[in-house]
Amino acid sequence: MRRRAILAADMPTPTVMRDGLAVYVIGTGEPVLLMPGPHRFQRPGLRTADALIAGLTGLGRAVVTFDPPGSGASTRPARLGMAEMRGCADEALAAAGAPERVDALGHSMGGLALLDYALDRPARIRRMVLIGTGSGGYRHAPGALWNRTHPHFARLAMLGSLHLLVPRLATERILNNLIERESYCDKALAHPAPVSATDWLCAPRGRADWHRIARKLEFGPRLAELDAAVLILCGRHDPQFPPSCSNQLATGIRRSELIFFERSGHYPFIEEGAFWSAVGTFLARTTG
Repeated sequence: MRRRAILAADMPTPTVMRDGLAVYVIGTGEPVLLMPGPHRFQRPGLRTADALIAGLTGLGRAVVTFDPPGSGASTRPARLGMAEMRGCADEALAAAGAPERVDALGHSMGGLALLDYALDRPARIRRMVLIGTGSGGYRHAPGALWNRTHPHFARLAMLGSLHLLVPRLATERILNNLIERESYCDKALAHPAPVSATDWLCAPRGRADWHRIARKLEFGPRLAELDAAVLILCGRHDPQFPPSCSNQLATGIRRSELIFFERSGHYPFIEEGAFWSAVGTFLARTTG
């Protein structure tokens, strides 16, 4: 009951519940799959997911997405892995009555999950947009917040260790607030979450253990298998998946286009107005 009360303010009503999986179909028009992040921090009702949903519906698309098991309105127990995300995406598309081939978009860890989905189910993806993501190995990219090349790595490592030792909503928010601030080029756009005394008594919302899975993923050797048209978008100052990650994607994917946003960090769809113009132009093209 405590968890439900905490989430009630930012948890919209699912379009359909499918065996405990909360599925959303938002807007009207041709469906587009929005792959959420497996770590449970990018679902309807949360800022970054809502910004992506608003942008896609503004382009005249119906957004199909879901709450990963163990998060949001989904009551299904979490298994935490790529097979789980692939299966949930299939279920969401089926519940939405989507055609066999769809356009898709993924940001950050959601982009990594979408890349896995496209490699495993190539017949399902017509075009895809990958934002601030990579093919794996992001922890070792030059300038990444996750390694010693970043000036705030020591603080991140300390807060990450604290969260592992004391897995509470408070430690999760303190850690995520650091990541939030570092992820915007314009720091005024960052929205750190307030931390209250009761947060020390509440369970975390995300799955920190997801990163133990993510660090083992490496799709670089398989990028040439992709035949779908791919638009790769990245903020020039992204500290989570630095530009080298997007460069690797563009080098490996044959039918790809790479655009950098010079005044953005990890969230170019919030920081720069030109972002949605680029996405709209790409999705309006006739596929070959």
